[in-house]
Amino acid sequence: MLCASLQSSARQRTDDELPEKYRKYPFSTKSLSVGLPNAGWQLRAKKLKASANLWIQGKSVPYSYGHPSLVLMLYRTAKQMARQTKGSVLLVGDLSREFGGPLAGHKSHQSGRDADVGFFVTDTHGRPINSRRLVAFDAAGKARDGSGVRFDDYRNWLLVQLWLKDERAALEHVFVASHLRRRLLDFARARPAFRGYVEGASQFLRQPTNGLPHDDHFHVRIACPDGQQELCSGRVAGR
Repeated sequence: MLCASLQSSARQRTDDELPEKYRKYPFSTKSLSVGLPNAGWQLRAKKLKASANLWIQGKSVPYSYGHPSLVLMLYRTAKQMARQTKGSVLLVGDLSREFGGPLAGHKSHQSGRDADVGFFVTDTHGRPINSRRLVAFDAAGKARDGSGVRFDDYRNWLLVQLWLKDERAALEHVFVASHLRRRLLDFARARPAFRGYVEGASQFLRQPTNGLPHDDHFHVRIACPDGQQELCSGRVAGR
C-alpha cells in the first residue's frame, strides 16, 4: 500500500513526496500517475484543450488534466471520429485536477488516468448533432431529460470500436450503464461490418459495481503508464 505521503489530496504536490527511485531521472522529467484512481495524485500532468473536433464541458475545464497518454488518446479519438463522421465533435467532461486528488462527484479521477466522454446524439429525426453537455439515456435510447435527443447508436459504437483498436493508450476499461452496453452490443451484432468487435467490446464495456450507472457518459480509464506500474498501482512501500 502507499505510504502516508502518497495518499490522495487536492493540494499541490512535489517530487519530494515520491519514493527516492521516482525523484531521480528519468522519472523527474516525466508525467507521473501516483497511486490508485480512487486514492492517488499526479505530477506534471498534461492539460486537455478544446479544438475544432473536441469540446470540453464548461464546468469541467478546471479539471482537464491527465496523463499525456490519456490526453493524447482523446485528441486522437476526436480527430478519427471527425474523419469517419464529418462534423462530429467529441464532448469531454472531467479528467482530474492539475495535481490530482479528490474530485467532487467522483470516487475516482484522482491520478490522471480517468476521463468522462459524452455520448454522441441525434435529433428527433435521427440526424447527428453535437451536444455540449452530458445527457442521460434510457434503454430505448431516449434522453431522460425530455429534450427529445436520442442516443446515436452508430457514432457511439464507432467510438467504442476506435478505443478497442487504440493500442497506444492501453485503455483498461470503459464504464457505461448496463442498458446502454446491451444496446451497443446488440447494434453491432446485427451488422456484419461491426460483428467482429463484439466479443472484445463485451469484455471492455462494463458498469461499475459500486458506483453510479454511467447513463450520461462513457468513463474511460487507461492502464498504468509504462515503467510506472509499481508507483501507479499503489504498491510503493515508502520514500
